[in-house]
Parts: sequence; structure tokens; C-alpha cells
Amino acid sequence: MNKTTFSLLFLLFSPLILMVFHIIFIRLNKNIFKFKISNQNTAIFCELILNIPIIFIFYSLNKSFSAFAYAFLVYNSLGYAYFHFFNMSETARRIKILLEIKKNKTLKIENLTQDYKSDFMVKTRLQRLLELNQIKKINEKYFIKGKILLFAAIIIRFLKKILNLYSF
Repeated sequence: MNKTTFSLLFLLFSPLILMVFHIIFIRLNKNIFKFKISNQNTAIFCELILNIPIIFIFYSLNKSFSAFAYAFLVYNSLGYAYFHFFNMSETARRIKILLEIKKNKTLKIENLTQDYKSDFMVKTRLQRLLELNQIKKINEKYFIKGKILLFAAIIIRFLKKILNLYSF
């Protein structure tokens, strides 16, 4: 197998490498490190840390700046997709509902309305934003702290407007 083929296969399997690293890090953090970090931040941290070995290996095999840039863009794009796939499992109500039905074989609407009251959902989302350091709470008021999710929200709103999907 030549270097180019190996490099491309290596990048192709990088999400699997990321997933394994993420699993190991979560278990180590839970049992040894005990960092106070949200599950979403853990995924981001793992993706960023793996940039170092993955891009180093890719560059070492190909010895060019264009290979470095390509590996950086592809790996981080795949890492971004992995983060959203993982984040969906953490936050999407429909995923949690499906898993609850699978676990219990059945689910009554009363159980759902009890677990998904609007004030509970708002408090949960605010807590997640606090844990991600995207907002801060001062005197029962919330303020923008981090800019990453805000920037992503602005980009998504812009894309929705361009695609004529703007609903608010």
C-alpha cells in the first residue's frame, strides 16, 4: 500500500479513532481525573487533542504543507460531524424518547409530559449553556460569556436566510 492510500484510509478512519479516544477519556475522567467538564466539552477536547497525532502522522507520511492543510481540514470536518452526532445523542428529545421506549418496551404520553415540561426544558438548556461557559448568570439574569455557540448560531441563521428557511 502506498503512502497516499494509507494516508487517506487513516483520515477515513479518524472518526473511529476519535470515538475510541473519547470513550477512553470519558472513563478515565470519571474514575481518575474527575474534571468538571460537560459531555459536549469532553467531545470537543478529545477532537482538538487528536489533531496533534493525526496531523503529525499525515504530514510525516506526505511531507508537504498541502498534505498538512488537507489533513487539518478533513480531520476537523469529520471531528465536527462526530461532535454533532454525539451531541444529538446527548440533547435530542426524540432520541431520548426512542431510547426510553426501547428500554421500557412502551411509553405513555403522561410520562412524556411529566418529563418534558417547558420550564424544565428551558432550565436544562440554560444549565447546559452555563456548563459550556457560553452564558453567565448574575443576579438571576443571563449574559453572553462565550462566543463559539453564538457564532455558530449566527452562521446557521444566515444560512437559513440564504436558503429561505428562515422562520424567526
